[in-house]
Amino acid sequence: MQPQMMWPLVAAAYQGLPDFQKERVREMGFGSILEIEPFFIDRPLIQAVRERWDWASRAFLFPWGHMVPSLEDVARITGLRVDGEAVTGVTYADYTDLAQDLLGLEPHGDDLGDRRVVGRVTLLGSLGLAKVRQRADELLPDFMERAAGLARAAYGQDRMETERVDRDLRRFLVFFFGKMLFTTKGDGIHCRFLEILGDLGRVGRYAWGVALLAHTFADLSTGTGRETTVGGFAPFLQVWSYHYLLLGRAIVVRPDAVPLAQRWLPLVSMATYTFQLEVLRQHVRDFPALLVVWEPYADQGDADQPWVVSGRPLFRRDIWVHCLNEIEPLRLRLAGRTLGLHQRWCEETKPRGIGKKTQGKAKMVDWRTRFPEQYADWQRGGQLVESDAPDSTSYLQRFQEEYGHRDFMRPQRDGRNTLIDQLQGQLASTEVQLIEARAALETLRAAQLTGERADTAGASSSRGAPVLEVASLQQQLSAAVERAECDLLARSEELRDALARETDTAAELTQLRSQLTQREPELPREVAELQALLSLERRDLERQQAR
Repeated sequence: MQPQMMWPLVAAAYQGLPDFQKERVREMGFGSILEIEPFFIDRPLIQAVRERWDWASRAFLFPWGHMVPSLEDVARITGLRVDGEAVTGVTYADYTDLAQDLLGLEPHGDDLGDRRVVGRVTLLGSLGLAKVRQRADELLPDFMERAAGLARAAYGQDRMETERVDRDLRRFLVFFFGKMLFTTKGDGIHCRFLEILGDLGRVGRYAWGVALLAHTFADLSTGTGRETTVGGFAPFLQVWSYHYLLLGRAIVVRPDAVPLAQRWLPLVSMATYTFQLEVLRQHVRDFPALLVVWEPYADQGDADQPWVVSGRPLFRRDIWVHCLNEIEPLRLRLAGRTLGLHQRWCEETKPRGIGKKTQGKAKMVDWRTRFPEQYADWQRGGQLVESDAPDSTSYLQRFQEEYGHRDFMRPQRDGRNTLIDQLQGQLASTEVQLIEARAALETLRAAQLTGERADTAGASSSRGAPVLEVASLQQQLSAAVERAECDLLARSEELRDALARETDTAAELTQLRSQLTQREPELPREVAELQALLSLERRDLERQQAR
């Protein structure tokens, strides 16, 4: 079962908890994200965004520059805490003892003898949700209510039975981590958080939102490029795109709800996945830079969002983010415009040695001592992002020089260009056919002339039949040549019309650039960035037209 399909089941397992257990979950900081109503996962949108991830810079590369999801995005969208202790510590190759003591379950083994994972079916059975499925005629709310009832019957209801209720809660949290917050591609559920869950009273002290961001970055950086979702909480990246890129994939239905993921209703399309993906790729390539929302939260306050208030000191900082063995750099300096700054160019390289797995290597790893500099960076609070750039024009020019050669960075030729390509191919084919037909016609005319001369010289009448046959072929070829000439003329007219429309488009861009140049003293500095983008677009159009 795909991770995104498990979201409603996790929410149902939460709703089935006794009230005192729900209160414990809220005190840990998970109540807000668990109370988000499950909604449609927009796989084409997630794929269109994730395929622009650059593993070296740890940022998205859009035609208008770098963009990086931030800790403020995590806090506002999910309601998770982004301050506190780093989610780090020790991971093991064998979790048998911890799983038996804390969960009452047995982990699976692999070919290398590592026992890191509990089976999904086994864990669901311990929650009373084994083999539960949504019926074909069952609405999602009805399914979740039924599943919550099954889970409720499996949970201990007496808070004085400490051992049982703690075990129930740990089982739920492992399920929540594995199938909603830190999802992975496998069916099993990893035990790596068990040591942290040993002391349930300390769970709320950790920066779980930071761990979500680290896990998301790690998944984006290790994917094959063919994924239709993203590791971690898939709706995070989906809602992130709603706020920054106005692609029309969702509408706001609860404008005052927090966290922000509760405000949106995705628009479900009946078109095929492939068609939607191609349309979204085109929209992203052609998306006007001026319509990018660089600071979507500028006019939003912090009311009823304690996770935003407590995390604000970290919102404008470059910092290493931690999720045990997943340690990733958050490089907001690449997306200074999201902080209200002008962007300057920064040279970035792929972080080395980060996120190494322990499978088949060390059987126990303390990630605080394996990467002490990154752990110390988190404890220091990272580094404040600042910029002394007067504008972003130089950055945009350098960005195009650095990344413009990538296929997804080039604006795809629109419908007019596709039509021109087709017409040019058809025109070339027609011209070849016309030349061949004319050559054959000339040959037959010469043969007919030779036959007529032979008849005049008194040749036998038996040769009249070939002459008549040649005349018939000549008539057929003459008609074919006439049709080909008409077809060529019609296609040439279509081609000229398409080229004229393309020329008009280039002229409009040129005129717009000229108007901007004339008004330059009256316009703010940001227009210089638009001028740079228009100049690059005009250059590409001129090259295409020349070809």
